[in-house]
Amino acid sequence: MEDVRSTYLRFPSWTQPFWTWQTGKALPGQKPVIRHTWASYLAVTLLLFFAGLTVSTLAVALMFPLWYVALPAGWLLTVHGERLMVLVIAHQALHRRFSGRPRWDAFFGEVVTVLSVFHTFRDFKEEHFDNHHRREVFATRADPPVQFLIDLGFRPGLSRAALWRRAWVVFVSPVFYWKGFLGRIRSNLQGRGPRIAGFAVWVGWWLSLPFWLPNGLLALVLAFFVPVVLFAQLSALLDRLGEHEWLGPRDPASGHRFYTVANTAARYCGSPVPPPGAGPAALLRWTALTLGYHLPSRLLVVVGDLPNHDYHHRYPSTPEWTTAAYARQRDIDNGPEGPPYREVWGMGAAIDQMFRTLAGQGESRADALPSR
Repeated sequence: MEDVRSTYLRFPSWTQPFWTWQTGKALPGQKPVIRHTWASYLAVTLLLFFAGLTVSTLAVALMFPLWYVALPAGWLLTVHGERLMVLVIAHQALHRRFSGRPRWDAFFGEVVTVLSVFHTFRDFKEEHFDNHHRREVFATRADPPVQFLIDLGFRPGLSRAALWRRAWVVFVSPVFYWKGFLGRIRSNLQGRGPRIAGFAVWVGWWLSLPFWLPNGLLALVLAFFVPVVLFAQLSALLDRLGEHEWLGPRDPASGHRFYTVANTAARYCGSPVPPPGAGPAALLRWTALTLGYHLPSRLLVVVGDLPNHDYHHRYPSTPEWTTAAYARQRDIDNGPEGPPYREVWGMGAAIDQMFRTLAGQGESRADALPSR
C-alpha cells in the first residue's frame, strides 16, 4: 500500500503542518506547531460559528453586491463550527476530557448543543458514552448509530451498489431531514429547565428575525435553518456512514482492550501527490480533488480529531485530543501498544469500505446480534 502522506513531502517542509491538518495524518516524528488549550479551542470554534452566522445573516439582510458569494462562505464557517462544537467539544465533554472538570464539561456540553440545535447533552451522552462505547454494544445491532442507519434503509445483506443507491436517495430525502429536525426538537423539549430556557432564548431570537430585520424570514431560513439544521444533518450522516465498519466481525486476537480495532480505521483526506515530471494533467487532477473533495470533506464532515477516530477508541481518555494526529503517529513510531493501525484515504473510500462490510453481513447474522 502506498504511503500517501509521504508523497506530500514533495512540498516544502514549512508547509507540512498544513498538510498534516488537511490530510489528518502526521509524519513520523512530527511535532505540533500549535497546542490548543480547551479554552483556546472553544474560543476559536465559537468564533468560526458566530462569524459564519454573521456573514450569512448580513449577506441576506443587506443583499450587498455579490451577497450570494458571501452566503456560501458563511455556510462553510457555520457548518464547520457547528460540527466542531458537537463532534469535538460536546464529544470530549461527555468523556469528561474537554476541560477536565466534570461540571464545566457538562456546562459547555449543554451550551454548544443548544447553539447547534442538537440533541440534549444528556441524550448525546446516553447514546455515545453509555451505549456506543460499551464493549458488548459497539458496532453491533444494539449500537444506536447502527439502528439509525438500518432505520434509514442501510440494511445488512444489501449489495454494495444498492447501498450506494440508497445513500443518494437519503441525501436528497425531505423525510430524512424532517425526521432529524423533529428528533432534535423533541430531545430539547424533553430537557430540563435550564436547557429548555436556553433553547427557547436561542431559537426564539432567530424566530424573531422576520419581525425586525430586513429580509428577516429569508435570513432565518438561509442563514440559520439551512446550515445549522439541514447541512449539519447531511454532515452527520456522511460521518456516520464512514465512522466504523458497522456489523463487521471482530478480531478475537485484539483482546478486550482493543475490541474496536477490527471495525475502525483512520479516515484521511488526501490523494497521492503526483511525482515530479507527472505532467500538468496529473497535477491539475490532484489540485481539483484536493480543493473540490478532500478539503471540503475535512472542513465539513471529518472535522477536528475525527480523522484519527481509531486513536480515540484505543485511548478514549487521552488528554491529547487537540493533537490526536501527532499522538497517533507517536504511538506508531514507538511501536503500537495494540494491533497495527489501519487507514483509509478519502471520505468516499471510508463509506465504500463500510458498505462492503455491510454487504457481507446477511440479515440472519445481524438478527442474531444482541439487541436492546
